[in-house]
Amino acid sequence: MSFEKDLKFIILLENMKKIYRKTKIIGESRRENDAEHSWHIATMAMFLEKYSKNKIDVNKVIKMLLVHDLVEIFAGDTFAFDVNANKDKKNRELESMSKLKSHLDIYEAKMLENLWLEFEEKATSEAIYANAMDRLQPLISNVFAENGGTWKEGNVRLSQVLARASLIKDVNEEIYEFIYEKIIENVEKGNIVND
Repeated sequence: MSFEKDLKFIILLENMKKIYRKTKIIGESRRENDAEHSWHIATMAMFLEKYSKNKIDVNKVIKMLLVHDLVEIFAGDTFAFDVNANKDKKNRELESMSKLKSHLDIYEAKMLENLWLEFEEKATSEAIYANAMDRLQPLISNVFAENGGTWKEGNVRLSQVLARASLIKDVNEEIYEFIYEKIIENVEKGNIVND
């Protein structure tokens, strides 16, 4: 155990504030950064737990959400609807995880990797719920953005948005139906390409 080593990792985490995502903050022209996104979805997970169909360990979910995008420190953010960038995303993120782990003690490195892998594999109720929050937040941001937000900018297709949103059904049908209606409204406004 070395505080200096831990401090270096904590300073490395500052990079999350420098990684800008495609999604813009509602009512602003500025794009959100990874730190804001991770905080937002972890907070959402806490307050929306009551809507989960399945019993979940929300503390584990919060940990998962706080670390799920740390791989982007070295791998960069990948826009969910960018087909080409998603081709090598997994490899970039695996390499990044190795780099991140090298900054941690063995126990913490294993904890980080296990949380991240659980999130990525979506095999537990906690991971499904965490992924639903990760998908719901940018959907909300785009639904309530002026002029279609990043959907319009990215020429995003309805099939892409619905595929991304579908996991939300596994957590709560009511939330999915609300988002689905808002997505269709955005198709009618011309903010999403109807394919």
